Amino acid sequence: MALLEWVGQAQKTGAVSLVVPTRNEAGNVIELLARLHGLPLGLLREVIFVDDSDDDTVAVIERAAPAFSVPVVLVHREPGERTGGLSGAVVAGFRQARGDWLAVMDADLQHPPEVLAGLYGTAGDRQVDIVCATRNVAGGDRAGLSGARDLISRSFTGLARVAFPRRLRGVSDPMSGFFLVRRDAVVLEDLRPAGFKILLEILVRTHGLRRAEVPFEFADRFAGDSKASLREGVTYLRHVARLRLAA
Repeated sequence: MALLEWVGQAQKTGAVSLVVPTRNEAGNVIELLARLHGLPLGLLREVIFVDDSDDDTVAVIERAAPAFSVPVVLVHREPGERTGGLSGAVVAGFRQARGDWLAVMDADLQHPPEVLAGLYGTAGDRQVDIVCATRNVAGGDRAGLSGARDLISRSFTGLARVAFPRRLRGVSDPMSGFFLVRRDAVVLEDLRPAGFKILLEILVRTHGLRRAEVPFEFADRFAGDSKASLREGVTYLRHVARLRLAA
């Protein structure tokens, strides 16, 4: 596993460590950093890319990171190190993070970076432990999902809510994967990441989280291809079964 960091003229004053798991997202990195640059000063402490790519994503990050306005950390996992899939990458990023708050979002810009400011503002206003971005309340939108993917996502959400009615109370979109959580509220050693659904993993395994939600519009992918697949669907079903047995 390779670890690189670029600091330049950036100051480590922000509260939020943003973890972005990447797998073959070379076409999205520059646009993502450009939009993150527009966030309020003092919000981000660092951006941590945890990369499982086989394309040029690492090279693009290496070229763009030195000019970014906050420190950028790159963790590249070789094929034999990519345990836990996307969720495992997020936990690897959490282990490197230094901020008081940990944020997670996808690299493909279907999670609009501008929503991060709303997540952080809500965390402070509501004095909660986790703020989940949701597509499923007023002001949210699922337009970026195709018909088939939307149906699958809704079905998986329904399954999770049936399996964990108490643990998911107050969370309308446990499939979102776009959230902000207080660092001290999560015990990383308790997590058993698998597949895409790290938010579900945290909500089920972490008791007593005070939670809030912020609506967001799920956008079209900026570049590249979706990583959703039948294999990931099977992984999700196995993950839910393991969580249910452990609950």
